[in-house]
Amino acid sequence: MAAFAMHFLFCNVWICAILGIFLIAKRLFQNSLSSRMHYHLWLLLLGLLAVPLIPFRLVEFPRIFLWLSNLKNFFASNTKTTIESTLMTDLTKTTNWMNDFTLSVNSKTPAVTGYVLFGIWITGILVMILLIINSSFHLHILKKSALPLQSSEIRKLYQHCLKELNITKNISIRSTAFLKSPIIVGFFRPCIYLPIHLISDYVSTGELRPIRFMLLHELQHYKHKDLLSNYLMNFAGVIYWFNPFIWYALKQMRSEREIACDTSVLQMLEESSYEDYGNTLIDLAEKISLTPFPFATGFGKNKRQIEQRIINIASYEKPTLIKKYKGILISMLIAVLLLGSVPFLSANAAEMNYYPWNASGEQISYIDLSAYFGTYEGSFVLYDLGNDCWNIYNMERALFRVAPNSTYKIY
Repeated sequence: MAAFAMHFLFCNVWICAILGIFLIAKRLFQNSLSSRMHYHLWLLLLGLLAVPLIPFRLVEFPRIFLWLSNLKNFFASNTKTTIESTLMTDLTKTTNWMNDFTLSVNSKTPAVTGYVLFGIWITGILVMILLIINSSFHLHILKKSALPLQSSEIRKLYQHCLKELNITKNISIRSTAFLKSPIIVGFFRPCIYLPIHLISDYVSTGELRPIRFMLLHELQHYKHKDLLSNYLMNFAGVIYWFNPFIWYALKQMRSEREIACDTSVLQMLEESSYEDYGNTLIDLAEKISLTPFPFATGFGKNKRQIEQRIINIASYEKPTLIKKYKGILISMLIAVLLLGSVPFLSANAAEMNYYPWNASGEQISYIDLSAYFGTYEGSFVLYDLGNDCWNIYNMERALFRVAPNSTYKIY
């Protein structure tokens, strides 16, 4: 547990660095990527957040390190004179440094620190879970108090929206007095909740286009599986509750998810309806409030997010074929950049249990010294500098990395 806490903390440093590079790349290619591509790249980053929690190493470190190690061995064989002269130098300072290293490795401070960090982390997770349980309780009350949709006009409009999006699943729609903006909740049994005041306002005036825009937006969330990604975002928020950079990333992720849904709706509308869609958001901004339900996706969020969405709607243009291909290429490059960081985010990547030595090109003589070791598990390695040959007993143990915990050392 202590080791995992230290490795997890180390991974968070890498995550912050990767996030910074990721944000710079997105800013540089902002105009070349569609809103949906921007959001999908966030989902890829969201997947990387799960890597430090996997109990085994996904990918070995890049083979370039092994290649460099072999290259060093090649040059070492051609510099025997230099090595021999180096071995004759005074080793007092080197020995003292190694002794200091031995003491630092055996220090109990990192273990104690690891246990403390692990305890704080688990405590924060429990607090976050309690907050989610509280929100889920309020959501349960909302579901129990919601009423079947009464307006026949809106029911007909809703069925038309389902056909427009080619959605055959029976998605319930209900009305409630406890919301100020529409939301869709539930992954296996999704349901759309419409505020009663919006229904009465628009039905009384006979203007149902804003209701259609809201319904299309919520159904786009269902079509693009945003309800599932919403669960994953909340899970990441629980696990990384202590990291403000992750919270900022999740905030941006939710904002770009809404922008991507807006764009998907705009692609279905005529150009003359873009302004009406934007006006619907503006009208809703005056009545907006933050939803207390972490597993819901809604038409409206906070006012800052709506401002960004209005700007996106005002500047929206249907992408050309060249821009689409350009965006795909840039997305693939950014994806490669993110996937290349997977080895450094693995919880085991910070702990190399075995020395990465490629012995295939070496002259090795395996010797049996088991009679001398008896019941002790150990190894023996002797390098013959003159003949460039290794004499090794118990190769696996020889390559295994351990802290220098013996009572005496032979360097």
